Order: sequence, then structure tokens, then C-alpha cells
Amino acid sequence: MSSVHSSQISPFQLEGQFIGFIYKSNGQSKFLRLAVGERELRIKLDKSLRNSQGLGLIAGDWISIAGEQAFEGSFTKLKLKAYEVNRLSCKLECKTQDSKQTTPITQGSNCQKKGKILLCNKSDCAKNGGRELFNTLEKTLCNLGLQDHVTIEKTSCQHRCGKAPNLILMPGKARHSKPNPQTISELLEDHYLNSLNNHG
Repeated sequence: MSSVHSSQISPFQLEGQFIGFIYKSNGQSKFLRLAVGERELRIKLDKSLRNSQGLGLIAGDWISIAGEQAFEGSFTKLKLKAYEVNRLSCKLECKTQDSKQTTPITQGSNCQKKGKILLCNKSDCAKNGGRELFNTLEKTLCNLGLQDHVTIEKTSCQHRCGKAPNLILMPGKARHSKPNPQTISELLEDHYLNSLNNHG
């Protein structure tokens, strides 16, 4: 009797956050590390993709991978091999609270930052809703497709402690205190989407 187990090969496509490469001793990348939800996958790169500089990926980029998966016999061992890697958006992963799959934004691959939110991170602001505000801002930018255009930067005291939490929208230095979480989306849309449209 033959003890050879046949492997079943089928195509796959994954989207997730790029973590980094695993290199061979000659410096050539052999595997790609991908975060999909709570899991980390190690995906072998086809020889045509092993020039990691050519892929131009930075840790944190949101990418899609197409390739083949081999499921080997009784060992139930899944091997993934990538034949195509595409960058979808940069650095920030859109996190959903339900089972809906968010389609990553593909507005240009150069990821130029066009705005900045300066969020006070001193104790008064942090204790009075600053931490929650950071999470709300991050999620709202993602929902608006602005995660590649606007960064959130924590700052020292903005000298409005009695009105905590405080933030400044850049460019324009628009100051806001105690923003209502329910109007954050409207606030960012007015400031950044109008600005992006006006500047092309």
C-alpha cells in the first residue's frame, strides 16, 4: 500500500495587515507575515515576488494576496503560496464591530498625508474622554476613507483643561473642546473632505 498522501490545491485570496518578511540567509525574502483578525499567517512568496523592495510594503499596510493553498492529507497542514500581492491602503486597519467586511480604500498608493488631528494627551484630557475620543476619531477616519490622508497625533497640554478633552484640526488650527461623539463624523467630513475636494 502506498503511504503517499495527495495534496489538494485550490486558489485563495486574503486581505489583512502586512507585518513583515521572513528572509533567507542570502537576504532574499521567502515568506510574508500577514495579520488577519487575531491570527498571524506565514505565506510563502513565489520566486517572482521575492524582491521585497520591489513590493514596496511597509509594516502596517493593508494588502490583498492571491495565490494557491495546498491542504496535505492526514496532516491537515495548510500551506499558502502567494503569486500576487497588492497594497490597498496604508498603515491603518479598519476595524469593524460586526461581521461585515470593510472594503479598504484604494485612493492612490502614494499615501500622502494631507491633514493632522492634534489630540491633547495630558491627564485631564485623557481622564475626561480623551482615550475614548482617540478611538472614535480613528474609527471615523476609517469610515470616511480618510485613514490615508489624516493622522492623529497626541500632544502635550493645549491649555484648555477646563474644557477637556481638546483637539485641534490641522491644517487650519480649528480648535474643538468636548466634541460630541455623535457629531465627530460631521466635524471631520466638513473639515477634511471639503478641504481635500478644494485642493484636488
